[in-house]
Order: sequence, then C-alpha cells, then structure tokens
Amino acid sequence: MCNQLHISELFCVSGVSFALEAVPNLRTMSISLPSESIVFESKDTSLLHYITYKRPTNTDWLLLIHGAGGSTRTWKRQIDELGAQYNLLVIDLPGHGNSGSFSKDHPKYSFNFMSDKIWDVIDHVSIEKLHLIGVSLGTVICLQMRISQPDRILSIIMPGAIVKLNTKLKVVANLSLMLAKVIGFRNFYSFSAHIMMPKNNHKKSRDTFIREAKALTINEFKKWTSLYYNLNKTLLGFFKSSSTIPHLLIMGSQDHLFLEPAKSFSAQYPNSELSVIQNCGHVVSIERAQQFNQICLQFLKSIS
Repeated sequence: MCNQLHISELFCVSGVSFALEAVPNLRTMSISLPSESIVFESKDTSLLHYITYKRPTNTDWLLLIHGAGGSTRTWKRQIDELGAQYNLLVIDLPGHGNSGSFSKDHPKYSFNFMSDKIWDVIDHVSIEKLHLIGVSLGTVICLQMRISQPDRILSIIMPGAIVKLNTKLKVVANLSLMLAKVIGFRNFYSFSAHIMMPKNNHKKSRDTFIREAKALTINEFKKWTSLYYNLNKTLLGFFKSSSTIPHLLIMGSQDHLFLEPAKSFSAQYPNSELSVIQNCGHVVSIERAQQFNQICLQFLKSIS
C-alpha cells in the first residue's frame, strides 16, 4: 500500500509530519510514497538537491540517477515498488530540477565533477555503501562513480545503458556543439530525443525527455551538450576497465543505438548481466516501468 500526496502539502509518514516547501516547477507534482517510509527533502543549497525515502527497518540504499534533461521526477514510477523494500536516495543532477542554480558559476562540467558532487551527498547522508541505478547518460555517471570509489558500490543497474557509441552516434557526439549552435540547444535536445526514441510506442519517454529538458537554461544546455564531445573517449575507458561489482544492463529490444554495445559489454565481463525488454525503446524505466521494477528487485535479491 502506498500513499498519494501533493508534494507541497503537509503530510504524515510513519507518524512523523513533514512540511515540504513547494518549489514552483514541482507545484503540480504528485508522488507515490512507499508505506512507512520516512521522507526527507533537502533544502541545503551547498549540495545537489536530493530526496530520501528511508525504511523503518535496516536495509540497503539505492541511489537513483536520472539522465540529461531529467530530474527526480524521472523516477516517480519506481518510488513505490523499489521504496517498499529499499531505502532510496534520489538526486537532481547539476542544472536540473531543484539543482537548477547549484553550479551556475561552474563554467564546465565533467563526469568526474558529477561523480564528486554525488559522493558529497552520499557522505552527507552518512551512507557507507549503496547500489547505483542510472538511466541513459546517468549510467555514464554510475560508471565514473565506480572508478572513483569502487569499494562503496554494491551493484550497478543500468537501464538504457550507454557504454559505447556506434558510428552514427560518434558523428552526432562530435558535432553536437556545432549542431546545437546551428539549430538551437533546445531543438538539439528535441532532435536527440527523436533519434533515440523514434517509434510511436516511445512517445511517453520521448515526451518526458523533451518536457523535462525545457526547464534547463541555455547555459546549462551548453554545459551538458559539451559532455557529448569527448563521450566516446570516456566510454572506451570504462569499457576497458574491469570490475568485480555486479552489473545489470536493462535494455529495450528497440534501442537501436545502444543495445548492441550493451550486448558486447555484458559478454565481455562475467559479472555483467543483460536483460532485454521486448518491444521497448531506450528509457525502459518509463516505457515499461512495472517490468523494469521487477527485474531490478529480482536482481537485487539474487546478489543479496
């Protein structure tokens, strides 16, 4: 059983009341709360914005990392089912959601920067070890976190995993800044969404990506788009780096850009598993949320 509420309302979970100050772009958001979870939303502007859902009993932590153009709302379909069994830490990446002004004075982003800022939050919440779940470009951040502090990671789940670029994407990535300047950064994100998720049944994921990306400022678009320029070099480094941490790649059978590299990745490393959801596109956590949730829970149970 879960409770439905408006994020700006006063609510009570496990007998404790919380008043979450409404933020304009979240004012219409309803979220699903795992029963008995204690919810805390950070207002500390020195850190990335985060929300925790803590179970009353001792259990593992799951960190949820959205992709470029997303926010904590990207995971609204996972909060109920995953939060019923695990503690959740959900983060807004720099420039996204309620982390919109977090790094406005930081001139350039890198995956190292993202990783470091997320570890700052994890340390602040006093989490020693945790499982990582990152979707799309969030998978790249997970792999960077694996490089920086591998002993603290219990497992990595990568829906819509980006582990290597095919020839088509290498061209787009290398020309990303130039293309964005020509057609506009918002148009570039919309263009990217239609390339990644072209079919009619991808519409929910595609529309979510485009809608969430509208909250980004032009300066943030520029900083995030610049990450694509050296993306393949970054991914090749991850691809060559072995690890004993259990990995699960969850892909859609219609993910025409990233499925084949994911197959190669899982075949190369014995501690990596691949689960393919049929008739599904890139963002499996949105398009087939319930099936995705069950795959995650089964994997986590199998390694516990």
